[in-house]
Amino acid sequence: METINTALCSYGLSGRVFHAPFIDLHPRFQLADYWERSKKLIQENYQRIKSYPSLEALLADDKVKLLVVNTLIYTHSDYTKQALLADKHVLVEKAFTTTVAEAEKLKELVQKQKKKLKK
Repeated sequence: METINTALCSYGLSGRVFHAPFIDLHPRFQLADYWERSKKLIQENYQRIKSYPSLEALLADDKVKLLVVNTLIYTHSDYTKQALLADKHVLVEKAFTTTVAEAEKLKELVQKQKKKLKK
C-alpha cells in the first residue's frame, strides 16, 4: 500500500493531541511537514518534520499529498481552496466552512480537481 504524505496547517491542541499522533502511528500515513503561522512547537515532538514559512511554500511541495486544515474556522474555506488548486487532497476540521455558499463552492472545486475532501 502507498503511504500518504500528510501535512498539518497547525500544531495547536488538535494538531498536537489528535492529528499528529494518529498520522505518525498509522502505517498508511507519513507525517510529512507542517506550517505554523507563529510558534514552531511541532519540532519539540517531531524533530524530523520540516516547517514551511508559508502555506504557499507547503502547497508547492509535490511530495505532500494530503493537507489537514486544522486552523481557525474562518480560514477553512480559503486554505482548502488553495490546497485543492495545488492538487492536494484535504481533511478539514469542523466547522467545515462558515457559510453554505463556501461549502458549495468547495464541493464544485473538488469535483473539478478530482480530489478527495473530508470534513
